[in-house]
Amino acid sequence: MNAAHRVSLIIPCYRDSATLARAIASATAQTRQIDEVVVVNDCSPETLQIEQVLHTYPGVVYVKNAANLGLAATRNVGIRVATGDVIAFLDADDELHPQKIEFQLSLLRDGAAVACGVRIIRGRQRTFTCPQYLRIGAVRTVTSDKRLLFRNPLTGASLMASRDLLLRVGCYDESLRSCEDFDLWFRLIEHGAVIFELTMPLYFYYFNPLGLSKNLQSISHWEIEVLKQHFSRGRNGQYSRSLQSIVWAAWSCKHFARAEIAGDKVLRKRTLENVQRLIAWPLLAGLVTLLGRMHFFLPYSWLWRIFDAVRRKFPGAL
Repeated sequence: MNAAHRVSLIIPCYRDSATLARAIASATAQTRQIDEVVVVNDCSPETLQIEQVLHTYPGVVYVKNAANLGLAATRNVGIRVATGDVIAFLDADDELHPQKIEFQLSLLRDGAAVACGVRIIRGRQRTFTCPQYLRIGAVRTVTSDKRLLFRNPLTGASLMASRDLLLRVGCYDESLRSCEDFDLWFRLIEHGAVIFELTMPLYFYYFNPLGLSKNLQSISHWEIEVLKQHFSRGRNGQYSRSLQSIVWAAWSCKHFARAEIAGDKVLRKRTLENVQRLIAWPLLAGLVTLLGRMHFFLPYSWLWRIFDAVRRKFPGAL
């Protein structure tokens, strides 16, 4: 890919009128100019405020959904509207590092997608100046699903790919109300795409602590659904019952840990039910159930809270 290609940046927007201008500003400050910014309003109750922000950015392509469709469908609307042959994304409450598009575009190839690292920001404004990098850092190559079966290390909103590739794999699955990016990574790999993971933190994610318990319940539910769909698409015994049981055990332990962190009894109960439903090995299912019932992951939640408190007090130390 080279400078002759047109890059379209898609910004889904729902309740983000207060941060939309910041997101667009980070897009216009790129060292490699973005050719087209597309803002898709997902029938937001803040439509008036969103449109007031966009009055100061007349070059932005604006689309408003007739009904609230959710993130996956809203991103798909942006893909269909975009005129660029290269697509990138930005959530309306986040920011891009000024060199994100330049560095990702230099790695993009036919049949490939590019992700990048993320820097988590707690608070309404970042307190640091974006570093200017002299060269591209480490790049990992993902060609199989093995890294994704036990955790999703890729930042969904950091994706850059050709529009043609996204259309070939069917874009985002609109039946998913969360974890649509996790599912897309799987389907890209299933279609033979290579994913380059640029480890540099070029995507700035603003952490919102509100609704933590509800979000964890939703995320945990949809992670299970994405993995079930991925296993169902496997061919020729690609995913044995043994492998699936180990995968389900690993995710169940993660979900138990989340439940302890949030003090979420509903998530804990659902995870206990999933263990019995999904893990085919009775002994393994019994062991994971015992760990969950005994609150084995409670010390992990204490460590997480200590780590989080230190990170909040000294944001540049961790």
